[in-house]
Amino acid sequence: MQHSEFLSHVIFTLERYEMLPVKTAVLVGFSGGADSVTLLSVLDELSKGVGDVPPFPLYACHVHHGIRGAEADRDEQFCRTFCEERGIPFTALHADVPKLASARGESLETCGRKVRYGFFEEVSDRILRQHPDLSGVRVATAHTASDNAETVLFHLARGTGLTGLTGIPPVRGSIIRPLIDLGREDIEAYCADLGLSYMTDSTNDDVSYARNRIRHEVLPALEAIHQGATGHIARTAATLQRDADCFEELAKRLLNRSRRGEDTLDVSVLREAPDAVLIRSLALAMKEYSGVSAEQRHLEDFLTWIRAGEKFKQMQVPGGAFVTLAGDKLLFHWPKDEDETVTRTFRKTVTMAERLEYVSDAPTPVTVRLTKRNTALPNFDAYLLENSLIYDKIDFNFVLRTRQPGDTFAPKGRGVTKKLKTLYQEAGISADKRADRVILEQNGQIAWLEGFGAAEGFAPNENDRFVWTVEVLR
Repeated sequence: MQHSEFLSHVIFTLERYEMLPVKTAVLVGFSGGADSVTLLSVLDELSKGVGDVPPFPLYACHVHHGIRGAEADRDEQFCRTFCEERGIPFTALHADVPKLASARGESLETCGRKVRYGFFEEVSDRILRQHPDLSGVRVATAHTASDNAETVLFHLARGTGLTGLTGIPPVRGSIIRPLIDLGREDIEAYCADLGLSYMTDSTNDDVSYARNRIRHEVLPALEAIHQGATGHIARTAATLQRDADCFEELAKRLLNRSRRGEDTLDVSVLREAPDAVLIRSLALAMKEYSGVSAEQRHLEDFLTWIRAGEKFKQMQVPGGAFVTLAGDKLLFHWPKDEDETVTRTFRKTVTMAERLEYVSDAPTPVTVRLTKRNTALPNFDAYLLENSLIYDKIDFNFVLRTRQPGDTFAPKGRGVTKKLKTLYQEAGISADKRADRVILEQNGQIAWLEGFGAAEGFAPNENDRFVWTVEVLR
């Protein structure tokens, strides 16, 4: 594919999926690999204004995950130099993802994804504050048709429904993927034509990872059977996405017609719909009520109850909520809110210092570290704000403790106050993992909750000069 053809293909994708509304800046997630080098290079050219694409501000950001040592340092320096040579504003984040994942009880992949997308959001907000004339910021990631095919095959092998077979969406909220219709061979040809160098992540060749094995073994085998298999799989995913969108809309309409209050559905209305629409409506209702995605086996059971005309059935689902069929009503509810006996607790009134380390006397040892930090210093990582408190909001005496029956918490940015029990249920945190969760209480109010961060009114932003960072080690 010639350079001009490649450029035209990207322009077509941008226009087809309406990726760049008027007065929109673009922030590229720049890893330094071939895909992201291609993406940033193409968007750099288009940002000057090409054809029907008007000029737009372009930025790049890079996340150093603290995993690959010197190789990761090399990648960051490459990205920085690449942007400096082209005059593209560049921002990097250093994050200790292994440590953060351990503290959160998450996998490296899940934690790394959250750190990246949290950073994208943070930099986007910063751009908008600096340029109030902009209507928004789109975050461009370098996913390709090859990535899409790998995702579809991964989901297929694991078992999935229609949604899993739609692969990676071209647009999701503020995330755009301008290269989603181009294959890896197109990317490599583009870099070769323009003489662009790029970095290679050594972990990409490790076939012990499922996705790498699909990339290096499964897709080549399919290409040998049928040339162009990768592109065909990606195009099939796009076709299935249209079908999925249709089913989703029908499911929402069915759900609205069947509502009889916030937690009750009319079974007689549900029963009128075909299975494909009905089961999607049940999934939407479950997610909306409990905050947890329903497992397919549970949805199939609900479907069987309705089709069989059962009069009474009940099941507890992930997250702790119950679904009860009673006559012509399908009810979603939590267990009776009885006070729980909390046996593993600690409670200590603490006098703040510049740095505090407290080891609990609970049966399961927990170390809590609080450190006063200056956000203006160059060694302060922005990701630390996730687990920080506004310095001026914390008095010199506060309480470090675990939960008590009836505790409530106001998560930042959500505009609600909920019981801890409800929050834990919605997050799918089992009862046996709640007892030793660390709580920081200020004047009778929970200011910080392990796993959720600072409460509304206690959460800092980049404009706060001093913060308390909180670390929980187990």
